[in-house]
Amino acid sequence: MNSYLKSVLVLLIVFVASFVAHYLVISGMNVGQYWSQTTYSLVGMYSFGFCSSLFVAVLIFFANWSMPEKLGVIFLGLVLLKAIAGYIYVKDGLKAFENNFIEYNFLIVFFIALFVDVYIAFSALNQADKKV
Repeated sequence: MNSYLKSVLVLLIVFVASFVAHYLVISGMNVGQYWSQTTYSLVGMYSFGFCSSLFVAVLIFFANWSMPEKLGVIFLGLVLLKAIAGYIYVKDGLKAFENNFIEYNFLIVFFIALFVDVYIAFSALNQADKKV
């Protein structure tokens, strides 16, 4: 299987499994009613995380193809841009609740996306070492 396709498949599987687990935990804790009080949703947060991680993965693939020696620096820049985009996405929900409901849920999604991004970059770096 192509390593790019494998990385995208891992991205999809991790996000779907994480969403299901996250949804079950929120349902089990009976805190789902907080979503109706905001403009955010769990699906929206996971969609943002998946799309941003897919964008980062595609740019990592292109960087690995065009300039593999700069892949680490490009990855750090992409993570910085992703963090800024995440803040822009969630800034209206900050301090919306006393219990930081939006903040915690967004951080869970953001860190899952970050772990997947690190896995993809690590795989690309190792693939670049094998080609040399």
